[in-house]
Amino acid sequence: MNRTTPNIDRLLSTLGRVKLDRTPNFEVMLNERNTSHILGRPSQTFWGMPPSDAVALVQRTGQDAIVCSCTIADNRAVVMSPADLSRLVLTDPMDARRKMLDYLEAVAGTRVGVCARIGGPLSGTYLACGPVQIESFMYLLYDEPEMIEQMLDMFTDGAIAVVEAIADLSFHLYYLGDDLGTNLGPIISHKHIKKLWAPRYERIVRAMQATGHPIINHCCGDQSSVLPYLAEWGVQATHPIQPGPNDIAKIHAQYGQQLALIGNINVAGILSHGTPAEVYRATAENIERFGDGYVACSSHSIIDSVPPENYLAMVRAAHELG
Repeated sequence: MNRTTPNIDRLLSTLGRVKLDRTPNFEVMLNERNTSHILGRPSQTFWGMPPSDAVALVQRTGQDAIVCSCTIADNRAVVMSPADLSRLVLTDPMDARRKMLDYLEAVAGTRVGVCARIGGPLSGTYLACGPVQIESFMYLLYDEPEMIEQMLDMFTDGAIAVVEAIADLSFHLYYLGDDLGTNLGPIISHKHIKKLWAPRYERIVRAMQATGHPIINHCCGDQSSVLPYLAEWGVQATHPIQPGPNDIAKIHAQYGQQLALIGNINVAGILSHGTPAEVYRATAENIERFGDGYVACSSHSIIDSVPPENYLAMVRAAHELG
């Protein structure tokens, strides 16, 4: 196996805490500064570029999979009262199927995998509430709780409809995301997490598991309220483990036998403001400390504040030291 070329078996094995030839590098999102640098021409974001360009990009970085974003929300809707619910229209699940087929055609003949990205019900709901996203959701959670539950159900059912629409296709894994955390703690109370979020999210997880594909779960900010559920449900990995609100060493000690760890290289710190040598050392430290269940990745995404030299230093560490 060539250590610098993509091979989906490498990532899938690490999600099961078994390392093949090296630590995988897997970035879910790269913005234009880095994609343009890597491809040598003006380019779009990783999600927005044509699938053939996404394949070309990961072939140059040794990333084992491309990400097909199967979004379900129409973010033009602004829900401020029950009368506005009819304005919230989710995308047709068959759109995700057609898009996935394009991605699968692009990886044909390669060892590049395809990851289906699907959003969760909480973030879908709070981003659809207005006039001020998130803040309006907080008020409506108490003023219109039945409406909020209806919205959560809509996004849950929409995510499951996407899972069902692509279930028979030969993609490789899921990236399921719902941002419950801030840097100071969960965005809603533990009572609301248990009552409103967990039962609905588990439905999505179980639908995904029924297809036989592993799941990487994304949650920004403090993950402490989410990790016990992921471990209980048998989710394979957690992403992106932002430093500050999360202590990756403690997470590894408590959940390392159940969850692969993806991320933690600080996009707000060393990736954006450090040197390539510093990024390389930080990545090497995580590889050494967390071993077979670690995937080299930023603590969120490769935004335009990240110099390409720094991103590529993280990639090089995974290729050389894993």
